Amino acid sequence: MLSTGEKLSTRLISESQGIAVESLSVTGLTRTKPAKSVHDAGWTAFVNMLEYKAQRYGRALVKIGRAERR
Repeated sequence: MLSTGEKLSTRLISESQGIAVESLSVTGLTRTKPAKSVHDAGWTAFVNMLEYKAQRYGRALVKIGRAERR
């Protein structure tokens, strides 16, 4: 059975030509109480799923650093 992350990453990649994600400092986020859910949700694993599926389906995945957002 596929996990929620697997299903969502497949759907996002198959329905989009490109996706941009923020490069979160998960280690830094875990120091704050509200951000622990980001760590628990497996953000890094989810981005990895997006990455390999983007390559498989010929889609673009862009990681945007924290200093680059506007």
